[in-house]
Amino acid sequence: MKSIKKKLFLGITFIISIFIFGILSFSFLFKPYFLNSKISELYDVISSIDTFLSSNALDDNIQHINDLCDKYNLQIQIIDKKKGKSLYGSHGGSKNSQSMNSNRFQLIKTLSINDNVIQSIILDKSTGVEFLSAEKVENSLGYTINIKTPISAIDDSLHKAVILLSVILIPITILSLIATSIFAKNFTNPIILITDKASKIENLDFGSSINIDSKDEIGVLANTINNLSKKIEKTLSELTYKNTKLEEYIKKEKKNEVLRKEFVGSVSHELKTPITVISGYVQALDSGILKTPEDRSYYLSVIQDEIERMNIIVSDVLDLYKLESNTFKIALKVVDIDILLNKILSKLNFKFKDLNINLKTNIEKTKVIGDSVRLEQAITNYINNALCHVDDNKEIVIKAINHENKVIVSVFNSGENISPKDTDKIWMGFVRLDKVRNYKEKRVGLGLAIVKEIIKLHNGEKGVINTSKGVEFWLSLNSYSDV
Repeated sequence: MKSIKKKLFLGITFIISIFIFGILSFSFLFKPYFLNSKISELYDVISSIDTFLSSNALDDNIQHINDLCDKYNLQIQIIDKKKGKSLYGSHGGSKNSQSMNSNRFQLIKTLSINDNVIQSIILDKSTGVEFLSAEKVENSLGYTINIKTPISAIDDSLHKAVILLSVILIPITILSLIATSIFAKNFTNPIILITDKASKIENLDFGSSINIDSKDEIGVLANTINNLSKKIEKTLSELTYKNTKLEEYIKKEKKNEVLRKEFVGSVSHELKTPITVISGYVQALDSGILKTPEDRSYYLSVIQDEIERMNIIVSDVLDLYKLESNTFKIALKVVDIDILLNKILSKLNFKFKDLNINLKTNIEKTKVIGDSVRLEQAITNYINNALCHVDDNKEIVIKAINHENKVIVSVFNSGENISPKDTDKIWMGFVRLDKVRNYKEKRVGLGLAIVKEIIKLHNGEKGVINTSKGVEFWLSLNSYSDV
């Protein structure tokens, strides 16, 4: 494939060649053109002399004829044919010279005959010089007017013209070729840079920019390519980022689909068990096999416990559903976290005593903007989770502190750490890491999922930390100041 530089160089060289060919062609056509001009000139001169001779005597026109000879480099001879003598001769001619028809001159070619004017090319046999001749035979006075001019003068002029053209054209041609090469290089270099950049863009290489300091169309094109490269790079980066996010989203959705199936299965299991128990105990009561009031009272208490368990399951599921929906609204107001915590601890005090919990607290006076009912639910779920997982050391630590415009509430319980692979899973519904569900515990694994949604609605953060002695769950909210 020919490069644009080569094409441009060849194109300009071709144009220069045509120009040179035209000049050289003119030099070859110069002689015929000059001959025709001289023929016309001789005809005009002979007509002029004839006119003067018709109105004036020859002696009165001698000076005029001499001027014509000098002006046009002519040899003029006027012959009186009747008397057979030469009346006028110039530039070597004399009154005693013979006419052009003498043996001295040889006719080479007759060019034209017009108004008794014969134009021809003749040869001077004595000198070997060719002449362009015009002769008017016997005008009104009976004179024959003969005019001739050497053709060698035309050849000399042509030779000089060719030499002059050669002297001018050769350096001009060389300089033109050099200038053409430089121009082609300067013109095509930016195009080569642009082409290289386009090839790099095609290969997704956006590293370098085109540096062309030009205000013309090529400079504008270079800037356009640079801007296009930046936009493509930015777009590809955004697409790559979005593609990565999409892949993460798809993986997450697949994971959530699995969890949703587990969720449905867990709900079915959690509801099926108390329903089965209630159904069996009701049938026993209905059949009359229970004879004593004590037996009937026991069966009724079991049924009551199962109803309470079902109520907890349904309540938690409904709470989680409402919190996860986009339509749920929380009632925001100023909440004193220290007062709220003390209220919760007061309600759960009997559990701490029943389980012999070693409770420690560090509660600072703190305020946030939030929904007090939902925040109480979230913190209570944290504490209930701690009560369920505390080990034999029976240590639970509850804190509420101000830290860098944040209120951080944490609940620590002594016990086993949570495996890193389970730290995300625990925030999903119906997840219990003990795997073996203690049916006597009225827990279904929705507590932490509810905490996650409540904190999300408050634009807060939540998390879990494994420590050397146990596990600490925490939540963080923006603090509120009356000042």
